[in-house]
Amino acid sequence: MGRSEGGWYFAAVGDVHGQMHAMVRLLEGWSAKTGKPLAFVLQVGDFEPHRHDADLATMDAPAKYKQLGDFPAYHRRHARFPWPVYFIGGNHEPYGFLDAQAPRGFEVTPGCHYLGRVGQVELRGLRVAGLSGIHREAAFRTARPSLKDSKDVPHKAFAYFNEEDVDRALALQDVDVLLLHDWPSGLIAAEDAGAFEHQRRSVSHDTVGNEYARMLVESLQPRLVLCGHMHRAYRAAIPHSSGQVSDVACLASVRQGPECFGVFHVSTDGITEVTHLR
Repeated sequence: MGRSEGGWYFAAVGDVHGQMHAMVRLLEGWSAKTGKPLAFVLQVGDFEPHRHDADLATMDAPAKYKQLGDFPAYHRRHARFPWPVYFIGGNHEPYGFLDAQAPRGFEVTPGCHYLGRVGQVELRGLRVAGLSGIHREAAFRTARPSLKDSKDVPHKAFAYFNEEDVDRALALQDVDVLLLHDWPSGLIAAEDAGAFEHQRRSVSHDTVGNEYARMLVESLQPRLVLCGHMHRAYRAAIPHSSGQVSDVACLASVRQGPECFGVFHVSTDGITEVTHLR
């Protein structure tokens, strides 16, 4: 599956927010149009794998956005993903479910894998790592609350990564693809700055992203970085003093249509995106 003469293909998807059926339709549509099968799909957080209302209750989000979504159909085996899916956590996940099961990752339903707070997996020779959550400086140097105390603390407290998570991620080795929910800081080119003024989660382009995500990219020097969170598509590159360059693909949300995904070709020449900003 996913094999092609001269290499193979995988897809990356932005925030799904429980719209798994739409994600499947978009990617299957791309494969049908191009005749290229996908080996697997990587997802950059806010996947929202809610099995039932009890999971939904553990997610941090305004009430109007708390919707069960499509995942119950996959959990009950009424639907299946056409390819293996690997996802990290965003800031809108049922962490009461994910952390209680296995904070270091597990298979949430057949063919669908949570990489954990920090995780790494090798897929067809490609080493994929991920850091779940978003940054909040006030929470960075403290331990996350125990799930036993979850009724007494805001759900938001479980949506942040902390210093221990980043230290674990920094210890990873030979990372080819890095999954982040939030963007690395300093990503936006000067000529694009105006497009990020007073937009969603960005008072200005200087406030987009966080320094710890940037530090991970600079330390691990992956060939490809994948991000979500901002609900907009953007492409950039981060050069390193070693001469290595990390290509960065920021992805829109599934509700926004085809800009939510990118497809990448893997060959002996490296990893190359075959989709482009639309």
